[in-house]
Amino acid sequence: MAVEGVVVAAALAEALATRHWLTGWMVWIAPAVAVALPLRRRSPRAFMLLALPTLATGVLWIPAMAALHAVAASERRRSEVAASAGAVAVVSFVPWQHMDDYSWSLPDVTLGLLLSGLLAVAPAALGLLGRARAELAGRLAELALSRERERRYAAEQATLRERERLARDVHDTAAHHLSLISLRCSGLATAADSVRYREEAAALGELSRRAAADLRRAIRHDGPGFAQLPELLDAARDLVDSVHLDPGACPPAVQHAAYRIVQEGLTNIRRHAPGARARVTVRRTGHSLLVLVHNGPPPAARTVPDPGGHGLTGLRTRAAALGGTFTSGPSPDGGFALAATLPVPAALGFGAEPPVPGQE
Repeated sequence: MAVEGVVVAAALAEALATRHWLTGWMVWIAPAVAVALPLRRRSPRAFMLLALPTLATGVLWIPAMAALHAVAASERRRSEVAASAGAVAVVSFVPWQHMDDYSWSLPDVTLGLLLSGLLAVAPAALGLLGRARAELAGRLAELALSRERERRYAAEQATLRERERLARDVHDTAAHHLSLISLRCSGLATAADSVRYREEAAALGELSRRAAADLRRAIRHDGPGFAQLPELLDAARDLVDSVHLDPGACPPAVQHAAYRIVQEGLTNIRRHAPGARARVTVRRTGHSLLVLVHNGPPPAARTVPDPGGHGLTGLRTRAAALGGTFTSGPSPDGGFALAATLPVPAALGFGAEPPVPGQE
């Protein structure tokens, strides 16, 4: 509004200052055009046609310059801007009021060309610059909005991944410990003497405390790794026949995934193949970690783990998140196998093979 007020005031001052050179109807038209200048933004082309006659007086410049600026600032077609600028240049160059006695000398023509060029080029250039700045500001606003949406989307995805991680960890931890607790409860129910009863009760209490500790670690995102594997395998010594642990150095995320795969494999054996014997392998091969949990056929008929269950699906998701692979299914000997290959990033200092004893 302040800019419009200044433009209107300048046009009125110009009309009043040059009224002695205005004749006839132009004396009254000039102030009316000056007052109507704010309308040029709504209809710049129509206002340009209204302002050109005032420019023909040779002394009124502001209305035509403001109209040309409005055309350049609002019109996307360069041809129309050029046509408007050409019209301003022609109308301002021709001495309409003094056509009969104009000398058309070289100095007069040169000055006329310079003046008409200035009146046509300056408003058009300023209008184009203003439109370019407005378009740039709009694009920057769109870019900022897009970045904000991307930031929100990334935050939402991070929240979803954290929820999925927590759900998988809680599922794996609870399923494993509940299966162990269930076995201890069975032993507690069949205890024949008080000594056996106390032993089973003590083991049950220890399992409960361990389960609570593992759940707290899962919530704190402090998952178990290779250091906790011996404890996990020791608790499953009743079903594990052979163990091959040679993991080398691996990132915490790879260690945690390997631990969960072994844990889920042992849990599935207890739930779906009671009495079967298992073989566990966690071994480095080049820049990858091989994790294998294989059990032979159980003494009695067994139920194959549901491939659509949350446990195997969660393990597949863990392996994929690390860029690895995970497979599960029946083995040729009638048992069941879980196998995963997890990449170990060399760029983080974990890619070297562990030294072989005697070859350091």
